[in-house]
Amino acid sequence: MTTQHNLSATLWSKLGLGTGTLASLGRAAKITDVRQIISSMLDCSAKVIDTADTYGSGDCERLLGRVLREERDAFTLVTKAGYRHANLPGPLGPLNQVIKKGIQRFVKKPNFDPTYLVACLDNSLARLKTDRVEAFLLHDASLESVTDESVLSECVKFRKSGKTRLVGISSESPEVLSAAIASGVFSVIESPANLMVIEAMRPVWQEAEARGIHVIGNHVFSPTCLRLPGITHEQLMRASVALLPKSSTVLCGTRNSRHFTQTNEWANDPLPSVEAEKLLFNLGNLI
Repeated sequence: MTTQHNLSATLWSKLGLGTGTLASLGRAAKITDVRQIISSMLDCSAKVIDTADTYGSGDCERLLGRVLREERDAFTLVTKAGYRHANLPGPLGPLNQVIKKGIQRFVKKPNFDPTYLVACLDNSLARLKTDRVEAFLLHDASLESVTDESVLSECVKFRKSGKTRLVGISSESPEVLSAAIASGVFSVIESPANLMVIEAMRPVWQEAEARGIHVIGNHVFSPTCLRLPGITHEQLMRASVALLPKSSTVLCGTRNSRHFTQTNEWANDPLPSVEAEKLLFNLGNLI
């Protein structure tokens, strides 16, 4: 199996929007706020929107589908699947998030069965009101899933079907990420990218970069880091971007359009590498 890497660099932007909290139970974002963020993204040429079928049990994708109707082609949509959740239609929809909580409490293991993934991708496309996404990722992929030939074969079929341009994984495990890279199937990896994990993740990122695999970094604003004296959001973002591969994307999870615009400025102005390494060293001494 061979990964396709010959894609235009214009597919990605330095900063992307993480949408994990846009449809949270009891505190969902207003559609007007989401429209403002999307407008800010257009203004600063930020293209990547990262979501998942389990965010709000599909409500996040439904919200994005409503907002992006006229701007779909301006964005790189990344969605993920694997976690079990409810997908009740119409008037039963409000029950989805409550049911999801129960499912994930008692059935913690994600489902990467190929048949399940096919249904997940189709359902995501329907909610997003689009015929394709730019990247479809296995959500918190297991080692078994990225070495299972039936899963790998289905991921190749996804790409050939045109329903997604790329397939990839999200994971916090360097071992899983390395196995996914070695498979030759996945073109995108998503991992934490805060200063607490950079030493463990950097060899994986370097291998991905060498193979032309795009890196997406999340959870840059680590609460643990921000609790340390003198550490700011600006420092964390500019340092993480400096230490990630140059072509990578970092995510900012926010509902505030001004916050997104400010973060975009930081992401596109990384610290000099010497300063970033020094901050990483000093932070290690503080912990």
